[in-house]
Amino acid sequence: MEKLYWPSQIQEDYLEGIGILGSSSINGILCLYVNNGRQLVYLWNPTINELKVIPPSPFENAPYYIYIGINYHGFGYDCVRDDYKVVRQVSFFVNSDDDVEPHDVFPLSCIWEMYSLGSNSWTNLELRASVPTSFDDNNKFYLEGMCHWLGYAESCIQHVVSFDLINKVWITTLPPLDIPMEIYDNKHFVRRQLFLLNQSIALMSNYAETTTFYISILVEVGKKETWTLLFVFGPIPYIAFPVGTRDMGNILFQTHDGDLAWFNLNTHTVQKLGVNIHGGYSQLVVHKKSLLTIARINS
Repeated sequence: MEKLYWPSQIQEDYLEGIGILGSSSINGILCLYVNNGRQLVYLWNPTINELKVIPPSPFENAPYYIYIGINYHGFGYDCVRDDYKVVRQVSFFVNSDDDVEPHDVFPLSCIWEMYSLGSNSWTNLELRASVPTSFDDNNKFYLEGMCHWLGYAESCIQHVVSFDLINKVWITTLPPLDIPMEIYDNKHFVRRQLFLLNQSIALMSNYAETTTFYISILVEVGKKETWTLLFVFGPIPYIAFPVGTRDMGNILFQTHDGDLAWFNLNTHTVQKLGVNIHGGYSQLVVHKKSLLTIARINS
């Protein structure tokens, strides 16, 4: 285990507000974002310590009375255009007590936009505002040309959203009924975690305050019937909630005491890491070293 230091160009004031978009690097490149009042986005290759600042979109130059809220949803690779892209939702709210008329450019609603490294610019995706959104740094990853996230629709129902970076279309998939519903009540709502399990889309479900987990694999996006229940394990008394996964069926959990521990799906054994985050936030990101330069892609 070793510490990984942020690039020196990122000021220390932002360290607590830095998020990593997605659960892995793409060809060695990570997408970082700061969302504590300043909408800053970066592409970073830790291997060669190269950092690129992504420019703001035209929508970020809003009038003083409009507050901008940004939720980052996907970072992925367009293999057809050899391009790296970032997907996000931008919302606009009136930040004034005065009577302000809607602006032609800022309609006081939300838009979806995508950044292209090749053009070094943002474009409006013209998607409907009803695309299920996510407010969690976890539950997001890239796989085979698509960015996937677990989001909520206007009906407060969870959906798996799969956004095609090449064709700029999105598909939603309802979660499976893989968890016994006869024990459901108001005290035990269902928690779900979306992740990659050995290069397959997987969804892990459990009731709140219980530690029996159900893992299902999605065979085809957009079809609810293609979920297949793969594992049921637990209870594990001292486990609080899952953080993420890596290959070979290892799931990272956080315990009630703030410790981090691996759970092996094959052997059902728990291995503590000897790391305590003291009630803080944890995120699992898989990174593979690469000498690919961001400047070469953008040239």
